[in-house]
Amino acid sequence: MTNRKCKNWLKTLATYVEETESPRIFWLWSGIFTIASALQRKTWISFGLENLYPNFYVMIVAEPGECRKGAPTSLAKKFLIDIESPVFADSPTKRAMTKAMHKLSRIHTFRYKGDILTQCPIALISKEMSSFLAVDPKSMIEVLTDLFDSHDEWKYETSGEGKDILYGVCVGCLFASTPSWIAANLPEEAIGGGFTSRFVVVHAKTKYKWLSLPPTPDTSIYKDLLHDLNKIRNLIGEFTWEEGALETYDKWYNTIETKTNELTDKRLRGYFSRIHIMVLKLSMVLQVAQSDELLITSDNILAAITILEEALATASDAFGAHGRSTTSVAVHDILRQLRQMGSTTFAQLLTINVKDTNRKELTEIIETVEAMGVIKVTRVHRNELTQIDKILWIGAIEKGSGGKARIKKDTTPNH
Repeated sequence: MTNRKCKNWLKTLATYVEETESPRIFWLWSGIFTIASALQRKTWISFGLENLYPNFYVMIVAEPGECRKGAPTSLAKKFLIDIESPVFADSPTKRAMTKAMHKLSRIHTFRYKGDILTQCPIALISKEMSSFLAVDPKSMIEVLTDLFDSHDEWKYETSGEGKDILYGVCVGCLFASTPSWIAANLPEEAIGGGFTSRFVVVHAKTKYKWLSLPPTPDTSIYKDLLHDLNKIRNLIGEFTWEEGALETYDKWYNTIETKTNELTDKRLRGYFSRIHIMVLKLSMVLQVAQSDELLITSDNILAAITILEEALATASDAFGAHGRSTTSVAVHDILRQLRQMGSTTFAQLLTINVKDTNRKELTEIIETVEAMGVIKVTRVHRNELTQIDKILWIGAIEKGSGGKARIKKDTTPNH
């Protein structure tokens, strides 16, 4: 390690943001995105006929105001601006973004083994995904889906506005959103299809801690983080494999088909089909967080698997309201309310949701949720009719994507 201030950049970031309300997993993925964006296209791993670069698409999802989604996205943006790495503004059109990237292709070069290589690195950051996709969501979803793969050359031509040619594409996304916005605005083919399957979807339900007046973080720690991020930004070259690391990766890779078949949420199948790519990208990021040596290690492979599978386990909640059912949004909202309240009555629940549902619909929703096994319902006889009375939330154990109970644990890499 040469002149690093932090033993591990991600661990130091966790120290820097300790006195904040945002969930730790939001900060972890904000940090991963920041490192990946700083690396740009200057580090890679050989992957068949192509090179694999450590760019990431990350979507932070929580209910409005619940988990302070804005802070992690804002800090990532500040870091990247401070090291003069390209960041794009909110609400672009497809043409505006590709035009900006075309210009980047002309000025961003680096030297490797005597050759001058061209790239157009850009970090797309938005505290509200709704803002980023506001102007032309269909076109932006299509172009982001295509640009995730870091093309050596990519062309976009319009009938009246000219042509953009991008060389050395390297795009990263860090967006924040809410389950209800996703349900109401992303088309069905985007959920579980090409668009969201390229994102690491990170969902949380509660704050890390409650702070009425968060203190100002230690500026000396920020300076250390910025110093090391500049060191990371200057790394250039191809990653090699530590002895035994490829065997570790290959052994896990051969479990993917079984794990895919065990998924209970079909919307996650597309993500799982790419999880091996994510593992390799994340292994690169975890390595440079602590060392200048471009090495894929068994420890980082295993840490990457754990971190990504933890994100996968909560992704269904992020998409919980998205589906074909006309009551899917209401089911999602009522599940959230029941989880928060613990117990309630039918009358209280109807009063809370009277603007969005009626007695008949709510009865059907409660029966649906009861069948899922997360609530217990007490029924009483009134006027010769059986009616729902008390409702008790019993789904205290979080379940992973395969339907098995799981215990949450800290998966921040500990090197």
